Amino acid sequence: MDYLKIGIKSIAKKIGIDLIGFTSAKDFENIRPYIDDRAQKGFLSGFEEENIEKRLDPLKAFPKAKSIISIGMSYNFYVDKPPKNKFTGIVSKSAWGKDYHRVLQRKIKELMENVNKELLPIDYIAFVDTGPLSDRAIAHRAGLGRYGKNGFIINPKYGSWIFLGSILIDKKIQEDEPLEDDICKSCNLCIQACPTGALEGPYLFNASKCISFLTQKKGILTHNQQKALGTNIYGCDICQQVCPYNKNAQYTHNESFKPEFHLAFPKLEYILNMSNKEFDEGFKTTSAGWRGKKILQRNAIIAAGNTKNYKLLAESLKDSRPDIRLNTICVLKQLGKPGREILEKRTSEKHRKR
Repeated sequence: MDYLKIGIKSIAKKIGIDLIGFTSAKDFENIRPYIDDRAQKGFLSGFEEENIEKRLDPLKAFPKAKSIISIGMSYNFYVDKPPKNKFTGIVSKSAWGKDYHRVLQRKIKELMENVNKELLPIDYIAFVDTGPLSDRAIAHRAGLGRYGKNGFIINPKYGSWIFLGSILIDKKIQEDEPLEDDICKSCNLCIQACPTGALEGPYLFNASKCISFLTQKKGILTHNQQKALGTNIYGCDICQQVCPYNKNAQYTHNESFKPEFHLAFPKLEYILNMSNKEFDEGFKTTSAGWRGKKILQRNAIIAAGNTKNYKLLAESLKDSRPDIRLNTICVLKQLGKPGREILEKRTSEKHRKR
């Protein structure tokens, strides 16, 4: 009997970690063909570790690694009546509440401090979505869930609404068995629902097309990309929302992921007029804040165009920042006659002031 494993699981449950599994520190060569295929097809986002060997070999991240602990925490917080207003933006559930990177890192620190205090000293290194290794590949091998056709790990209890963290440790622990059976079978709802076709086939994810990626991509988006964004301000949950396994997924009561309505369902006007102080005290404390204030405001401009909020676009055209004005101009040019009229009016106003 692996008493260390039993002890770690007991501590994890006590401190509020929803899921925990264990696997070896052997390499992940089994996913090399998948990574190579996506790279050759140009399906990567650019946020991944560039060195494929580092993505596959845990020992390159932590030479002393003998086992890997995978943890999962549900972020499926119940909201009774989300506001229905066409001038309200959409923020992914993954950005509700506090930044999950910090929440899980704190939880991992608490777990390992208790393990070191109550069980035995363990040297470790931990990652939450930012390490070279694939947290999903680790979670799958550690038995936390199965892969869905959308690429997410689906847990029988919590669905795919789970954040993942990985802990490489210098102690050998009995491995858990991966859940191998195909749970999607003939279901293709996620593939059919994706507005941009980012799911190009079962388990074939093109990150460059994904709305979540586009909301984080800097610069000016193409007309088609702007249309695809709809009113998404950060992230996208469509392929998870349609998944049958998420229909009855258990809700979390973790207050860390409880949304503040003005951030989870933000009014476009609020985002565009948001001060640095408001950003720092609001979005910056969530996972939506890591790319900065301007990219959220650019997405709000695009959402204003997609909802034909001409009043807001006219105001945005007067912004003192050149990049905000440029994004507004690009959006207005796609809106036909109403957009041209706003641009012409602004040009006339500027001429009169000279």
